[in-house]
This record gives sequence, C-alpha cells and structure tokens, in this order.
Amino acid sequence: MIDIKELATVLQENKIKNVSVYNLSTEIDEKFVILSTSNKIVDSKKVADIIAEKYAYEGKIEGYFKGEWIVFDFPQITLHIFLQKIRDKYNLDKLYKPKKISI
Repeated sequence: MIDIKELATVLQENKIKNVSVYNLSTEIDEKFVILSTSNKIVDSKKVADIIAEKYAYEGKIEGYFKGEWIVFDFPQITLHIFLQKIRDKYNLDKLYKPKKISI
C-alpha cells in the first residue's frame, strides 16, 4: 500500500495545500480518501504527473484534461486534487468529516 504520509508530503511539496485524509475503512476493506487543493490548474497537472510517475499509476487519471478536479483511484486510496472553487462547490469535506484522521 502507498504510504499516506509520504503521499501527503509529495502533495505539499508541490504547491498543494489543505490536505485532508479520511479513513473509510471497514472490517473487510481498508480505504482512505485524500482531499487536497491547488491554486492553479498547471500545479494540479504537475503534481498529477509526479504522482503518476512516482507510484507507477496505470489507471486513468480522471479529470486530468480540464485539471479542475483530478482523481486517482489507487487500490486503498482515492486522491482528489481540486481547485478551491470546485472543492467548495462539492464540499466533500462535509460528507467525510466524521472520518477525518490526522497524519
């Protein structure tokens, strides 16, 4: 499994902020969601390229073309990289709030 702390550090080192981690694990399955914010599309795409290469991601990077909301679906982690206006609009933080963890 990808180390969540390491992934959060990669995000933060590449101009991504407000990184929040939520534990959605069940007795059967381990699953985490990471929500993060970028100020610019170019920064979102740059960190998406870095993550895809670093973790040898072979799946489709959802939302990469527009760059406003990029999603990686790793086996145990779903990573969202939003522009602030998109993160505010969909407010997934409110949905996952009870499951927030510190990293």
